[in-house]
Amino acid sequence: MAAANPTPEQILIAEYRSSVCDTCEKKEYIKAVNTYICGECGCPLSKKVFSPVEGTKACPLAKWEK
Repeated sequence: MAAANPTPEQILIAEYRSSVCDTCEKKEYIKAVNTYICGECGCPLSKKVFSPVEGTKACPLAKWEK
């Protein structure tokens, strides 16, 4: 899993994706588990941003370019 041991390129992609999610109206904080999720698909963002799926296909709202 890339989130556990990311390459430098994967880190850059995850940082870009996180910045997009930070401005998204679907980003939700779940207090019970102290994490943010994508309100559209329910995935934890700390893992989702490392998805190996490329670009707009990885984001259910097609907001990620890479």
